[in-house]
Amino acid sequence: MSPASVRRVCAALVGVLLATGLVACSGEDSPAPSLSTSPASPTSQSASTSPNVSTSPASSASPSASASPRTSVTAGASASPGSAAARARAALPKPVTVTDVNGVVRLPAPARRVVALDWTYAEDLLAVGVRPVGVADKAGYAAWVGGGPRLDHTTAEVGPRQQPDPTAVRALRPDLILVGADETNAVVAQMRKIAPVLVFDPYRPDMSAWTEMRTTFAAVARAVGRTDQAAWVLRGLDDAIARDRSKLAAAGAANLPVALAQGYSVEGVPTIRMFGRTSLAGDLLGRLGLQNDWRGEPDRYGLSTVGPADLGQVSTADFLYLADPRSDIFTGAMTGRQDWRGLAFVAERRVHRLGARTWFFGGPLSTRACADALVRALGRSS
Repeated sequence: MSPASVRRVCAALVGVLLATGLVACSGEDSPAPSLSTSPASPTSQSASTSPNVSTSPASSASPSASASPRTSVTAGASASPGSAAARARAALPKPVTVTDVNGVVRLPAPARRVVALDWTYAEDLLAVGVRPVGVADKAGYAAWVGGGPRLDHTTAEVGPRQQPDPTAVRALRPDLILVGADETNAVVAQMRKIAPVLVFDPYRPDMSAWTEMRTTFAAVARAVGRTDQAAWVLRGLDDAIARDRSKLAAAGAANLPVALAQGYSVEGVPTIRMFGRTSLAGDLLGRLGLQNDWRGEPDRYGLSTVGPADLGQVSTADFLYLADPRSDIFTGAMTGRQDWRGLAFVAERRVHRLGARTWFFGGPLSTRACADALVRALGRSS
């Protein structure tokens, strides 16, 4: 082939190549195959509308890269509700188990609407910041329980302690009812038809009155989800008793012989109940460093019912007593009796009246108030 022919062939090839390149470089009428051929991928469809994605080699060449944003969003969406659900589950009230005299009672959640058929348990609720929706003999609580917080108009009356009105209780829609072991089986059965019931016995033979008071208080607090508050109240009780004991010791009253009585009249006859060592009051006397001189045989309540002549057994002790000021036998009927006037503590003016609302049958707050009252009555508080 002549040199001229070779030049013509090369020129023709260059022309063909140039034409092919121009066609290939024109993209207006030729969508990118890598995007148009994958309609099943939501990521590909969204990418076809995005100039940034369509001009990115990495996007078109890497399916995993193009899918990763979608995957991450989906994972985030599913994780977020899951976290919210977990938080919601964590916030749900947890079941509560409480032990009463009959065994373990399971509540679906801490109780919020509680009826107390005994003053002690009303006081226990108030001590941990829970106001009962109903209380038996509400007026009696106000008259006798001096150390406990006050009840207000938001707490309803539900009848006498020994004969509560089931209709009144049911109307309050309680989720828990607290009763004492002295309630009849019929009353307890009635209450169980309305709501779960916890039964407590302040005079259990298997533990001291002091231990029972604290154990029951902790159980009531657990039933309403207030265990932290209960621990704080019990620490306050222990601290107060330690302070009062120190006051008595500093005044020289450590091991002071005392006798504690409750006086009233039955059909005009003076009746006296002495607090024995097994009573909550008797236990408290010992914790204050005082010596309970009464040695009589107590009943299940820790008390001994005696007459005026029996007080000679404690004649040398300081005599502390409780009485209704409207019918105080120790300043009334007893003053005319020679056997009373002849007692050493009467002749030596060692008789100390406690306030009518000094309640030796209550919970930690009443017990704390009783300790303070004993120190004041003995005239040795600092």
